[in-house]
Amino acid sequence: MTMTIRAATDEDVPAMAAIRAQEWQTEEFWNASIRGYLKGGHSPQKALPERTAFVAVEDEQVVGFVAGHRTTRLGCDGELQWINVPQEKRGRGIAGLLIERMAAWFVEHDAVRICVDPDEPARFLYTKFGATALNRHWMVWEDSRRMLERAREVNAGRD
Repeated sequence: MTMTIRAATDEDVPAMAAIRAQEWQTEEFWNASIRGYLKGGHSPQKALPERTAFVAVEDEQVVGFVAGHRTTRLGCDGELQWINVPQEKRGRGIAGLLIERMAAWFVEHDAVRICVDPDEPARFLYTKFGATALNRHWMVWEDSRRMLERAREVNAGRD
């Protein structure tokens, strides 16, 4: 099995929506939300226009995705919006590869301080990749270059 991480396309949105809907809401809801987010029609608070999404693809099937954007929220330069891997695919390093690619995008776009508003189960994942508590709800990477380095370290340890 070969896994690749690549930029998400419009054709990937239904698969992304299906993955996201496994945890909350419907595929129809997520199709509209993800499309709107990627086209700039749906924006989180204080989001800037620059945004992206990446998918993990294994055997021509989307097995996870991450999305993020530039922002001014909470004094951050970037925000990790979503990361999802289906339950049956977890524990194989997919989320780590997605975090690494998203961190590289933040570095490429000069977004230094990166925020994320995780649900409780995701807090462990983000801590493993170097995020710290910003407040009761939010976590932060103070330097996207360190976020990228940490992701590479963790992912290299999975070989």
